[in-house]
Amino acid sequence: MPWTSDVHKRVLPNGLTLLVQREASAPVVAVVTHVKAGYFDEPDEWVGIAHVLEHMFFKGTARRGPGEIARETQRLGGYLNASTIYDKTVYYTVLPSADGGLARALDIQADALMHAALDPGELARELEVIIQEAKRKLDNPRALASETLYELLFAVHRMRRWRIGTEAGLRRLTADDVRRYHATRYAPGRTMVGLVGDLDPDRAVAQAEAVYGAWSAPSPPVEPSPREPAERRAALRVLRGDVARPLAAIGWRTVGTLHADTPALDVAAELLGTGRGSRLWRGVRLPGLAAGVAASHYTPTEVGVFELGLEAEPERVDAA
Repeated sequence: MPWTSDVHKRVLPNGLTLLVQREASAPVVAVVTHVKAGYFDEPDEWVGIAHVLEHMFFKGTARRGPGEIARETQRLGGYLNASTIYDKTVYYTVLPSADGGLARALDIQADALMHAALDPGELARELEVIIQEAKRKLDNPRALASETLYELLFAVHRMRRWRIGTEAGLRRLTADDVRRYHATRYAPGRTMVGLVGDLDPDRAVAQAEAVYGAWSAPSPPVEPSPREPAERRAALRVLRGDVARPLAAIGWRTVGTLHADTPALDVAAELLGTGRGSRLWRGVRLPGLAAGVAASHYTPTEVGVFELGLEAEPERVDAA
């Protein structure tokens, strides 16, 4: 029996999709809000704004002041968090199921989703936090190597950009920019809400419909990323810094998630880089040419990257 056999799906008249599944192994409920708004949905003048809005999601609404969403969740014995990636931003709240936990979790998530205050003062303070996060990422050799590889692989597609944004670009963002991004990307037709846990599915659907059913927001078309030209070219960049061991990232531009070749490329990455029986382990790691070696195939919807990575002593990098 597939795991989706007991998932209840309901598309509301406003376009929002509900997915509900009972999982009573623990006395908790989770509300997960999935918005189709990520790095691929940012024009070049707004690079990093999807991640900025993720931070602002927790900075207050008309009913809740700054920090109150997190404090209320903690008082109720739960937790919440979020993440942003190329094709989506995801928010979640987990609360004990007793004493109306689902209703409370829905209220918290829906309030933040539909009524974010996006206060200019809070934005200015949060931008400083995000800029420090971007600076820390620049000090992460693996992140720097991989994102430099993406920049070399893509000439025009939005995959080429430093996804969290740069300090200069982040400082140019205004509260009006964030409001416009929210108004054009955060709409029912681009949103999926998952309810999972110790709950009654029919009752959960009815509760969610009551909370989200009145949400009315247009879903204007969002300009997609420019398509990458078909031609291939070789490129190399060497970065120097204060690192204990050199890192190398070698990659090829491939295909998107639903392409017919994707499963074969996924399997190839596993054969090359997973476990001590893999080809890279036996050919590179076992002979001592590298301290670490890996392979991956990453397909964020419309494009893909096949990447090999290694970490080696300076005198062994070329051989590795």
